[in-house]
Amino acid sequence: MSSDPGVKVQRHQRGMAWVHAERRGIAEERLEETLGRAVREWRGKVGMTQAQLAELSGLTQGAISRLEHGKCMPTFPLLERIVRAFGSALLVSMEPDRGVTVTFAGDAEVA
Repeated sequence: MSSDPGVKVQRHQRGMAWVHAERRGIAEERLEETLGRAVREWRGKVGMTQAQLAELSGLTQGAISRLEHGKCMPTFPLLERIVRAFGSALLVSMEPDRGVTVTFAGDAEVA
C-alpha cells in the first residue's frame, strides 16, 4: 500500500484495482502534483518502471519523471498516451469544497 498521505490504493473483490489521489487532503498541493502522484502510484502498482512507461507511451523517461514530480501540467493528449500505455481508465473529478480527485482504475494485480 502507499505511504503517501492522500493516496489510497484499493482492490475490488473482482480483481479490479484503483489508485485514488485527492488534492483536498494535502495543503498547498497543485493539480499537476496530484496528477503526477497518481501516475507514480499507479505505475508502481502495475509494476512498471519509468523507462517502460516512457517506451509504451512514446515519451521520454525524463518527461515521465517531470510528470510524476508535478513539474509540468499534462495536456489531455499526454494523459491519453499515459492511459493507453497503462491500459487503464483515468478519472479526474473536481467538486466545490471537495477539491480534485484523480483515480486510475484497471485490472492490476495488487501486491
